[in-house]
Amino acid sequence: MAINIFEGARRITLLCAGATIIGTVIWSFTYEPYVSVTYSIDHPSPSSPFIQTQDSCPSDAGSDYFSTKTSKGENVSVLLCLFAMPFGEKNEQLIPYKVDEQGMVWGAASYSSEVSEYERTLERRFKIPMGDEEQIRKEISQKYREEVALGYGYLVVGLLIFALVVWSIGWIVRGFLSIPRGMDKRPN
Repeated sequence: MAINIFEGARRITLLCAGATIIGTVIWSFTYEPYVSVTYSIDHPSPSSPFIQTQDSCPSDAGSDYFSTKTSKGENVSVLLCLFAMPFGEKNEQLIPYKVDEQGMVWGAASYSSEVSEYERTLERRFKIPMGDEEQIRKEISQKYREEVALGYGYLVVGLLIFALVVWSIGWIVRGFLSIPRGMDKRPN
């Protein structure tokens, strides 16, 4: 029984190309784009709104990273800036974390246990405002389309390069073995 190396190579080539295509299609259906938004809160009262900002957190502000979901279940990463304010006679910059019964604002260093607990409370209270959600969902959709189009572009280019390499190897091997193009063995 003679082994047809060219037939085996064609089958391996088709399996590799097929697996790459299937993998890319699966990736495109399971891909979730990374979208990050920045919100700030400037006062520790329970009614203080979360305000979306395009700026990064100042160096003296506290920051808290967490993930949440839109109403449609899409993941969103949130950076919450907690602005510092001056406290005491020395005007020490602290993160306000509590308002007591007399209306006095309490502050602590950004990595203190009080501020960490305040951050957890804010995470539980946080909900993407409806006005912002539409814009965030548009950004998610745009990033998804861009990344999937880029992925399929890489797939096409990769398959073309792969086909060129396979064709080149076949051309070289056929040349050394004196096998005409379109045939798998030398004619008798």
